[in-house]
Amino acid sequence: MLPPHAGRVLQIVAGSLLAIVVLLVGLGAVLPRRWHVEQAIMINAPPSAIHAWVNDLQHWTDWAQWDQEALSPRNDVSSPSTGPGARLTWYGRANGRGDVASGTVHVVRSDPKLGVWFESHMGDDPASEAALTYTPRPGVTEVTWRDEGQLPPIVGGLFRDLFQQRLSRHMAVGLQRLKDLVEHHPPATDTAATGVEPLAP
Repeated sequence: MLPPHAGRVLQIVAGSLLAIVVLLVGLGAVLPRRWHVEQAIMINAPPSAIHAWVNDLQHWTDWAQWDQEALSPRNDVSSPSTGPGARLTWYGRANGRGDVASGTVHVVRSDPKLGVWFESHMGDDPASEAALTYTPRPGVTEVTWRDEGQLPPIVGGLFRDLFQQRLSRHMAVGLQRLKDLVEHHPPATDTAATGVEPLAP
């Protein structure tokens, strides 16, 4: 048997929870959902050597992909795998409901002196627009990775900052992997032919 006034207490608790939900939904609706992340690194190599790794989607698992150990992705890469029109489709590990995360990377522009521009799709979310650009500096090349897009309504506004922080860390790690590959291995278009193995995630 419920103690006296228990019903009133439950009403207050339920009303408070509802007010919190309404507040969060309202905040999510007005907070900005557009995100922009940018990371850069200096690589001791000319743009042409960097481009050999960036322009070929066969090499992206070596440096650019999310934590492969956690996702266990399977990748399907188009042929050709380089230049505008090249496409990488990845399939992650199934969750407890049997759903499999998936996404695509599509190269839209490529220039061996300037960089690579591409779009990324994940599920039904709008595409993000990204680029890896090369800027020659004295004795080195500055590689800048930019990525931007828009998160879904409500939830996107609430978690934009967290998403940007996570993506920023991922991009910094990816650029460091790219630097290690470019500086310690000769540029190549075929990983098997050169014996270059993917870096550990």
